[in-house]
Amino acid sequence: MKQKSQSLTMLHGIAGAIALVLCFLTATGRAADDPEILVEASAEEIFVGEHVDMNVEIRNSKNPSPPDMSAIKREFDILSGGDESRNQSSTFILNGIVSEQNVFSHVYHYRLTPKSIGDLTIPSATATIDGKTISSNPLRLRVVAPEKQDIVLVEVKANQQRVYPTQPFTVTLRVLVRPLPKSDANDPLAPLRRRPPHLQINWSDIPAGLTTSDKTQWLQPLLSESGVGFTLNEVATQSASIFFDGQRLAVFNLLKGRETHEGLDGTPVKYYVYELARVFTPEKTGNYQFGPGIVKGTFVADFNGSEYTAKRLVAIAPAVSVEVREVPTPRPPTYCGGIGSYKVAATASPTKLRVGDPLTLTVELERGDQSGSLQLISAPDLSAIPDVVANFDLIDKNPTGRIEGAVKKFAYAMRPKHPNISIPALTVTLFDPQSEKFSDIATTAIPLEVSEASRVTSGDLVGSLPAAGSSEIKSRAEGIFQNITDPSVVRDESINVWAWSELVLGVWCLSGITIGITILYRKKSSDAGWQRRQQARRAASRRLTQAREALSRGQSQEALHQVRSAIVGLIADMGNRVTEGLTANDAAAALMSATVPAEDRVAVIGLLETIEAAEYGAGQSTDTANAIDTATALVTRITPYLERGV
Repeated sequence: MKQKSQSLTMLHGIAGAIALVLCFLTATGRAADDPEILVEASAEEIFVGEHVDMNVEIRNSKNPSPPDMSAIKREFDILSGGDESRNQSSTFILNGIVSEQNVFSHVYHYRLTPKSIGDLTIPSATATIDGKTISSNPLRLRVVAPEKQDIVLVEVKANQQRVYPTQPFTVTLRVLVRPLPKSDANDPLAPLRRRPPHLQINWSDIPAGLTTSDKTQWLQPLLSESGVGFTLNEVATQSASIFFDGQRLAVFNLLKGRETHEGLDGTPVKYYVYELARVFTPEKTGNYQFGPGIVKGTFVADFNGSEYTAKRLVAIAPAVSVEVREVPTPRPPTYCGGIGSYKVAATASPTKLRVGDPLTLTVELERGDQSGSLQLISAPDLSAIPDVVANFDLIDKNPTGRIEGAVKKFAYAMRPKHPNISIPALTVTLFDPQSEKFSDIATTAIPLEVSEASRVTSGDLVGSLPAAGSSEIKSRAEGIFQNITDPSVVRDESINVWAWSELVLGVWCLSGITIGITILYRKKSSDAGWQRRQQARRAASRRLTQAREALSRGQSQEALHQVRSAIVGLIADMGNRVTEGLTANDAAAALMSATVPAEDRVAVIGLLETIEAAEYGAGQSTDTANAIDTATALVTRITPYLERGV
């Protein structure tokens, strides 16, 4: 029996050694693998106007450079979606022997939009690794034009094709759906409740250079209570199902009425009309493209006996462009950059002075509704007003403006040249985007009391001779020895070299320490990431305070928004990440990386998902006060881990 046990032990040892050798050989083989580049696309067939997502993976290179996509750019418009490292390192311990296995992989994400239709080829992506160029395999992609049909029609419209900065305009997606056969009075989307048709647009997120209402404010009033309507992009709500977790796409009721158009056979059809509109205000000049608008889904095509016949359709509307133009030239000298309507006022201080005395003239421009941003307003050029130039010296001709709410203030320093003058009405020129013409507004005149400058006597001059008086020279009590009669006052005036040396050395050491601290502080102060981390906890606490204030005013949605901003902002600031677009999954990854305990991670993600669901009216009502208290406790618990994880 003992011999059998020894044999089994020997066999186990041999098996372990063989396994170790195999692991070592596998790891060595992988480490020696040549770099390679692999690509994959999200689809092999798309419709005109749609895009395809492509991943480019570079393997067996520890720190590769981004791939060269120049060949693909000739056939496709490319939008980068970022990149991620998938490097993995594994350590094995067998019979006390440690072996390590490394797998190197880096993935780059792209979104491709084809420039043509038909059977296309996505050219190879290339990369240069250690001086050697490697290429991926090309991919096949079929781009299909939608079939001609009259069941679903779609168009994208802009109420203005040419605007000026800060002049609002509206972009509308219109979908026309043919009525149900044999049931003209019923909504044709009602039978599609279980699988609503889908809309795809490119202005759900705010394009750069434009401003508009928040996505939640825009879409929440459109949520469908019956589940009849359209889904939009990837806008989702948390599922209220008790059996399944996760999210489902939100459904929006966009029905506006009926409209008659001719069908393919020339017969008038009274279509159901669905509209999704959004108002934008441009801040910068340029051309902005909206579209294409895409509708995909299964629609009712016919009626067969007692059942509807379904047909899967894709309808695409071409994009529309809106041009945001520069204010025309030439511009009047008094033009200040204002576009739209403003009010102007002026005040002066002091109003009673002498010729040559300085005064401060404050000019205030108040922005009207739908008017240009105050950032566009520059200081009115007072040197273009003849009465001002004739009567005043302008010390500061182009002061820096200060914005306070809807008002921008400019403070001019000036001196009157003559007595008995006043500040005339000041003319400011604006641009009216409706009439496309310049117009003037003016302040009221400001009366002043300006007198002649007084003559200056010698006594008014600084440093003039003192008046005649006593010329007696008085000595200090301890100034000159010969004036001292008390010997006890006389001290040893010899210099203590050692004491002075210690004092000087101490001063030098203190100066060196101060300079070192100053240099370190300046270095840290210039580090934007360090500054964000230093302020992260205070910023989160401030947002939670704002949440409580909003709740006290009865603004539950705003309070929840501040709670989410506090949590997401803390995670983003501590990791120097971009706050906008940080999802619950991103937050979970950041917390795991910082080794935050699992129960706290689950609590954070659960809170974020609950708030996101409440923003779109999904799920059950949220206890806002409890959410604020929970967030306050979580901020306290997770902050130390986030600080150590930096």
